[in-house]
Amino acid sequence: MKKILIRILLVLPVLFIIIITFILNIKQSSVNSAELSKEETSTEDYERIDYLDSEGHITFAGDKGYATAIKTKKDGHVVLEQYFDEKGNLTVLPAGYAQISRVYEGKFNTEIIYLDALDSRAVLRDGYDTIRRTYTDAGKADTDTYWIGDKQVERKQGYWQYQRVYDESNHVCELKYMDQEGNLVSNTSGYALIRRSYTDTGTIDMYFDEDLQPVASTLGQYGKMTETVDGVNVTTYLDAEGKPDNTTRGYAVEKKEGTRTLYFDKEGSPVTVGRGQYGIEKVNGQEVYLDETGEQMLRIDNILNTRPYLVLIFGVLVTIAAIMVRGKVKIVFLIFYIIFIGIMTIAFREAGDHRAVFELFKSYKEFLISPATRQNILNNIWLFVPLGAALYDPKHRFGWVWALALSVLIETVQYVTGIGLCEMDDVFSNVLGALIGYGAAYSKKRLI
Repeated sequence: MKKILIRILLVLPVLFIIIITFILNIKQSSVNSAELSKEETSTEDYERIDYLDSEGHITFAGDKGYATAIKTKKDGHVVLEQYFDEKGNLTVLPAGYAQISRVYEGKFNTEIIYLDALDSRAVLRDGYDTIRRTYTDAGKADTDTYWIGDKQVERKQGYWQYQRVYDESNHVCELKYMDQEGNLVSNTSGYALIRRSYTDTGTIDMYFDEDLQPVASTLGQYGKMTETVDGVNVTTYLDAEGKPDNTTRGYAVEKKEGTRTLYFDKEGSPVTVGRGQYGIEKVNGQEVYLDETGEQMLRIDNILNTRPYLVLIFGVLVTIAAIMVRGKVKIVFLIFYIIFIGIMTIAFREAGDHRAVFELFKSYKEFLISPATRQNILNNIWLFVPLGAALYDPKHRFGWVWALALSVLIETVQYVTGIGLCEMDDVFSNVLGALIGYGAAYSKKRLI
């Protein structure tokens, strides 16, 4: 009887993660701000924005990452920005902060400090918690430097300083990326300087290296034209002569309306990128893939990202299947499920900057206050629960170690290729999920 009770206890982590998913994640809103009404209130002391549903209830806007934003003012300046969920609790935005504190010298905002929900400095994924800003004699923002506390740091994008240069009309005409000494340095996008000109509807940016020679960015374009047409933000990528040209990913034009971005080639035809999508939409901090008409594609990652409760159902059903299969069928199951994990974590993603977060439990600190972070953690756990169950073998007590090896491999590939973000927390979540599944399989095998 005692052994049975001990083995039943091994199932409790499965029940716990099911309850956590149900209570904290199932009710998460998938409503975008475009589907809600926006109520704005302003006084001398604060500005407030609330997103409301059709019945007038404050509602979490998934694409914004908050339900309410409050800007506190002092002497006519915004000194604190705070973001709240539908219950009035501070919530961490996908960018990694819940509050922004602003310090002024006279009328100039000289420091921008990012804070978490506990009023501590929040180091953003770009590698800093504070921006210090200088101004020109004309009162225009000049140079930004990046800091963690009192230590100046390099942004993850490869530069220490960012400077704006103005023409005689006080319009930005150059944007410079510089090292700590103020010398031009190429950022991770491949250029060190942008020269900007203006059209009736927008701007044209052309890229140059440290020697002021035209240079192609990592996507292959030499510049871009940004304009607004009938309320749609249109970005057209350019060749060295300033003509529309397809990037290395096959598109020349991005059209962004609200939370949706669609891709087109230089002839104006819709074009597929990445995972075969024609566009993307931000839902609850997640990328949802769109078809040629701009509608959400019918695919499992879209379904799981927009309907968190299905992560629970899918995870439980696949875990049960992993426990039940035996022999050669189990081997086939393992192969297909590992392929599925590869598709969900690596396949078809766009390569970018080499980014990593090696601080363990950094994301877990935001578990209760950031819906997007919470969903990512739970998804990473559930992704490996069926794998852990399938890896159970009474002859090999440490079969779950293969899940650890797979998770480390995935994070290593993500870092080397710049696909996604390499995080120690992801490894922890994956292994936790594998151990939960492994324990469930162990209990079931011992109880029958």
